[in-house]
Amino acid sequence: MNKNLTFDIIVVGSGVGGATFTDYLTRINPDLKIAMLESGPYRTKEQFNQREIDMTALYFNRGAVLSKNLQLGVAAGNTLGGSSAMYTGVSFRPPKNVLENWRNNHGLNFLTDVYVTKSLDEIEKDISVHELPKSWDNQNNQLFQTGAEKLGIPVKRLKINTKNCQQQGFCNLGCTTGAKQGALEVQIPRVLERGVKIFCNTKVISVEENKVHVIVKDAPEGTKPNSFSSGTYQFHAKKIILAAGVLNTPTILLRSANQLRLKNKNIGRYLTLHPAFNINGIHTKIVSNYRGFPKTVYSDYFSETDHFYLETSFYFPGVTAKNNSGYGNMHQEIMKNYDKMMSILILAHDKAEYHNKVTIDKKGKTVVDYTISNASKNALIKALKEATKIFFAAGCEKVLLPATSKNPLLKSDSNVLDELISEKNLNLYKTPLSSAHPQGGSRMGDNQTISVCDIHGKVYGTKSIYVCDASLFPTSVQVNPYETIMLLAKWIAENLKV
Repeated sequence: MNKNLTFDIIVVGSGVGGATFTDYLTRINPDLKIAMLESGPYRTKEQFNQREIDMTALYFNRGAVLSKNLQLGVAAGNTLGGSSAMYTGVSFRPPKNVLENWRNNHGLNFLTDVYVTKSLDEIEKDISVHELPKSWDNQNNQLFQTGAEKLGIPVKRLKINTKNCQQQGFCNLGCTTGAKQGALEVQIPRVLERGVKIFCNTKVISVEENKVHVIVKDAPEGTKPNSFSSGTYQFHAKKIILAAGVLNTPTILLRSANQLRLKNKNIGRYLTLHPAFNINGIHTKIVSNYRGFPKTVYSDYFSETDHFYLETSFYFPGVTAKNNSGYGNMHQEIMKNYDKMMSILILAHDKAEYHNKVTIDKKGKTVVDYTISNASKNALIKALKEATKIFFAAGCEKVLLPATSKNPLLKSDSNVLDELISEKNLNLYKTPLSSAHPQGGSRMGDNQTISVCDIHGKVYGTKSIYVCDASLFPTSVQVNPYETIMLLAKWIAENLKV
């Protein structure tokens, strides 16, 4: 087969950014010849078997890419549809104060209230964003509300993008019915109908102006076969859109720096991870936790003052075991109470700092070099205290934490939480943080001295290379980033000159 393939547009990545960009571009210009390159396999909903150990294959590194200091694991999808194939569908609009910062300090003046509202109204209608009825709240969600209300903490309902959901509770392992309206079920079928060619198991090594160097690997057993043989190929195009996600887009640019003559010191920098703890309390009664829809409510009560969100969540035995403190017999005894566990997800709003970065090692592989700040540690400690109060108010008899001098905490410890939960007891080597919302690394802005891409997504210093994913974010968006990625992808597609 010809090792050189030519298209008008190459889109690297089939996740939210790449699929949304391609969807909008093919609406505007249906005659373009477009190829989408995906490093992961071609899986469909029929291949999501709800077995936790099998479905770790949907993720890079079978679940988490560990930071260089081993204190945090980043989860990102490595499959057709990217992370939207196994996220929970939580859909937030970007907070107004974040957009104001992006306009005032980074020159993203196109993000006017009118443009953002009109675009997100359209997007939310398209992907079926809606609030779930209270009748869908499983006991884990109900208990969160009960505890928060007793403490006077306001609770809000999450918005989810699903259609005909069967409430199976396996969202993070891929939806077997296709109810989750992510890229795999919405944009990808559309662009295929419009003639876009998708090449899976196709890893991009580097890019040049109008050229992409790739290695194609054999399709894993049980996934859709490749349309051509494995080996090295070159794709040629007028424009190249990097939408490979925060773990990969900056590293492609770094591996391509010599060919592109890039000297931008900001590539990979200003990484934010929305660091998270998923913690558990043990109730006195059996709790319906992972069955039913896992996430329906949250609280942003502490967001402006203490810089964190609290959301409901519940995970499968393997992930839950990883999140719980302790080892050996103690840990086994804790996991025996899995059916009585209540769970809360803590999300800390981290700041974009130059030293936090995605980089590459000598072999060109991705390295997450991230150090959690003192401000984020303070936010996490405060959040752990507030979450513990909610657990006890909801009727839990024990609470399991990563930053306490005593584990588990008992309800009788409620009056001394400030003494027991503290930064000095926070050991991230024993209970690492997690992240499912990586952002930054190819930040967008009108000032090249602090940015990688201009306000249309084009990489400074190039003629044909663009970025279209969460690595564009100048700072953390402070909420689940799905809708914000789609918003920027729409803008870039609308303004691309081919």
